[in-house]
Amino acid sequence: MRVMIVGAGIGGLTAAIALRRAGIDATVFERAGEIKEVGAGILLAANAVSTLGEIGLSDDVRGLGTPASAGRILTWRGKTLTEVPVGELEARVGAPSAAVHRADLQKLLLRKLEGQKIWLGAECVGFEQDSGGVNVGFADGSQQRGDLLIGADGLHSTVRAELFGPGKPRYAGYTAWRAIVRPVRELLPWGTGFESWGQGARFGCAHIGGGRVYWFATRNAPEGERDGPLGSPSGPKASLLGYFSGWHHPIPALITETHEEQIRRDDIYDREPLPGSWGRGRVTLLGDAAHPSTPNLGQGACQAIEDAVMLTRCLQEGGETTMSYGATSALRRYEDLRRERAAWIVRRSRAIGRIGQIENPLLCGLRDAVLKATPSRLELRQFERVVRPQRSG
Repeated sequence: MRVMIVGAGIGGLTAAIALRRAGIDATVFERAGEIKEVGAGILLAANAVSTLGEIGLSDDVRGLGTPASAGRILTWRGKTLTEVPVGELEARVGAPSAAVHRADLQKLLLRKLEGQKIWLGAECVGFEQDSGGVNVGFADGSQQRGDLLIGADGLHSTVRAELFGPGKPRYAGYTAWRAIVRPVRELLPWGTGFESWGQGARFGCAHIGGGRVYWFATRNAPEGERDGPLGSPSGPKASLLGYFSGWHHPIPALITETHEEQIRRDDIYDREPLPGSWGRGRVTLLGDAAHPSTPNLGQGACQAIEDAVMLTRCLQEGGETTMSYGATSALRRYEDLRRERAAWIVRRSRAIGRIGQIENPLLCGLRDAVLKATPSRLELRQFERVVRPQRSG
């Protein structure tokens, strides 16, 4: 059986590794001509670490990034609102979490694939399926045929649009800047991190290994708004220093030490969870193509990893019978097993974003008071539900 995967992101690469480890032929098609380093950090939460361990990557993952700090939320002045003890959380779920450079994780996955069967510059423009397989068309006019097609091509997925129509993603109401900096002095003690909440704005940061600190900033803004030219008073660095002037240490210092050309800005989007199946026939979706979420839980890559391994499990369950005759049933079972959890993550992440981006000063005060009064055991329970690995249905 040949599985075709559109998209060489974290989810697509993990799926290829998992499938090949299970003895299934998998080929990845990526629209970009080269896989470039994206200057962003990600949370490799316990669910992702544990799931990657199932496909033989435990030792490799341990060498990435730094242990994730506790779930700590501060006010913009630096006072603690809530903190989840990471040690207790890890003991409950049986796996650690780490903050890593996205490019480091991508390089690890590419290395495990040894560059085999990854087609670059292959932009999927559509597909057709019949009782015997799937034909995928590419922008250069070529076609490839396989038994199954996995759309792992992100928020603006071509495969999803072919299945369900070209619906627009939902703008969350805020934009985000992110960057990686190597501070010339210790601005953030090693192994620590935090997220600070203000009025319609947030700032977070964490160590990601190699002396690097990843930070992000959010602000309520009109969709499509852009910064001015680099180095100008309206450029990203000057704008951010203005927005976060007066916030607690080391927020202004981290922005100041960042090379402006390294600052990336993106509006934040998600989609309503699909009410039914993620696919049809021999085609299904994975990761952001199926269930894009806002980044407030740090679960985008983690959920894609869970998808990839669950999909492989379902294809393996029936042995040779599934491989030969029941592949479409296996895809529907994969979707059924993953749908509820993925939808909950999308909605929970959206809710946290709305709370974190409250702009009204009185409501911000009420929000902060409620957070501070919430018992840590309740916070721990919610975090545990997020990062506990999904083992089965």
